[in-house]
Amino acid sequence: MTLHKPAFTRAYRLTFALSLFSFIIGAAFGYGFWQENPELVKSFLHGLLEQLQELTEKINRSSWFGQALIIFLNNLRVSSLMIFLGGIFPFLPLLITYSNGMFIGIMAAYIGANQQITTEAFIISLLPHGVFEIPAFVLASAVGVVWGTRNWLKWLDIRKSPGFLQNMKNGLSFFPVILFLLFIAALVEVLISPSLLPAPI
Repeated sequence: MTLHKPAFTRAYRLTFALSLFSFIIGAAFGYGFWQENPELVKSFLHGLLEQLQELTEKINRSSWFGQALIIFLNNLRVSSLMIFLGGIFPFLPLLITYSNGMFIGIMAAYIGANQQITTEAFIISLLPHGVFEIPAFVLASAVGVVWGTRNWLKWLDIRKSPGFLQNMKNGLSFFPVILFLLFIAALVEVLISPSLLPAPI
């Protein structure tokens, strides 16, 4: 299957904006959720961090390139899930971007409240790799939503559509862009972002 040059059409632009909006709303909700019920959120975070402990230890034992590779592959897995699950369930990518935003919002509030690092400092430390990583996730979400929506429009005989495989080909034309953004984001996250995060006082 030969991929053609991606066309960022109106459908992709609108869905990109919708996915970005879901991410921002998730971040705001996560931050607000901490303010409303910090003990419940703390319990949730501790459970989640325990599940991620093995991955965290693996990253810490690796060289800088190994760390970047682990981060890249993990983010690629999430992006691929959004695309391919979205091809069947077009609402799922929006839920994933929302949950990612919610997690960042919760972490920003948690770190600011419990580790004596300001929320602003935490957000600043996310910016260098976030300017690459967030667009990659949002673009992957948009691709999945558009692909799945076009598939269902055809399956339900609501509107003419090229078909499942052609819609997939159109969506996957963005995949090299997503790969590039995720790779740059992983390198920046390992080499630059940690230097912007101050040590706890």
